[in-house]
Amino acid sequence: MLYSRRILYGQTKYRLHSCLRLIFLAVLVIPVAAQAGDDRKQLLKRIEGLEQRVIELETSTVLSDPETRVKRIEVFVDDKGIEHDTQVPGSKRIVTYQRERVYRRQTINEKIGEALDDAASRNVKVGVDAAIILQNVQQSRGSDKTADGNFYQLASTDLYFTAGLAQYTVFFADIVGLSGTPPDNEINGLTLVNGYAARLIRQNDLSLREAWLMTELWDQKLSLVVGRLDLTNYFDSNAAANDETSQFMSDALVNNPALGLSENGAGMTIVYDPKTAFNFKLGYQQSTRTASNLSDSLFLLAEAGYQLNPFQMGEGNYRIWYRQDNTGNGASALGISLDQKLMAGVTLFARYGSAENASSSDRDKYYSSGLQFDTGLGFNPEDAFGIAYAHAALATGEKEKLIESYYNLALTEKLRLTFHLTYQEEIRVNASTDAYLIPGIRLQASF
Repeated sequence: MLYSRRILYGQTKYRLHSCLRLIFLAVLVIPVAAQAGDDRKQLLKRIEGLEQRVIELETSTVLSDPETRVKRIEVFVDDKGIEHDTQVPGSKRIVTYQRERVYRRQTINEKIGEALDDAASRNVKVGVDAAIILQNVQQSRGSDKTADGNFYQLASTDLYFTAGLAQYTVFFADIVGLSGTPPDNEINGLTLVNGYAARLIRQNDLSLREAWLMTELWDQKLSLVVGRLDLTNYFDSNAAANDETSQFMSDALVNNPALGLSENGAGMTIVYDPKTAFNFKLGYQQSTRTASNLSDSLFLLAEAGYQLNPFQMGEGNYRIWYRQDNTGNGASALGISLDQKLMAGVTLFARYGSAENASSSDRDKYYSSGLQFDTGLGFNPEDAFGIAYAHAALATGEKEKLIESYYNLALTEKLRLTFHLTYQEEIRVNASTDAYLIPGIRLQASF
């Protein structure tokens, strides 16, 4: 290889010297034929520019190592097995591939960029997502005034680790620290008014939220994720209401309560996405950490999704899912989730879910709907805001009605401040009603 590169360098040097000799001869011959002194000065100036260009090429251009490239070609084979470049009578078109060894000229900057990109793809990357949430509860109805007038503060920090292990193979881990008290402990609603604490068992402690390995197969149409999972990252997705860190904070608007997933666990997810309108997902995980084996705590989810553009309004995503949980007596549920762009910067979303209730022959029912506004409709181009309604009705008679609005203000590229206002109404088993008005702010930093 070293010998080949020396030969190539010698060939390049020889060509450059030949070019310089031609330039030198031009200096001797051209002035003789020139009839004016001005022409001679112009020619000398051009030659000086050519010499400078040659110097730049010598200093900034290198020959790369030989590369093997695979070229797709079409040939036509006749009845005798002879290949032709064009179609002849009786021939058949055949697609074949041809390898060739080539040298490509590269600048030094290109070589340095390739080396840096290769090193970055092999390193462990770290990301931080930190939030401070301050909320106040004003109770307008109900005899139990435990939460009335109280302030609540919750601090959450997620530390992300990602590493590329091989081509199309990534390792990911999320360690979360949660400290403080959300209002849910004193409101005792059917769903969480602060979704940051969802699917976390311990507070004021560090927890491993996720740790998984993902690989993409079959021309990146099939993704396989194995490890400790949060299945809500893959199922019941929604473009306008699926992220408590930047959108609605109430858990009833982050995910469908009919999912019934109380904690993360070991499992696997398979995602088939051929990058067309249709996609399909299948996943399972251990549903409770107290289970002695996976067979007794299997949480299974399946979802089919389709992408539409009805009446040329904009992109819309429509999903239907089914889940089965064999923990205890077992229970099943089904639901739908959709988000549809109505126009630039306006997205409509809706969810519906129905789940079996172990205490009744009737089913629990949930639905929600709302609007998200972004893309320059706020004070700043990167601001977003929304309003939504959520309703929950259990088979045992308990009900919840919730309205939430938010405005997400972009302070800097990595810092955002969100204002929330939530109205929550709880109808208890004894038919009494508690109502709460919950203003809050969320300061979010991501880097």
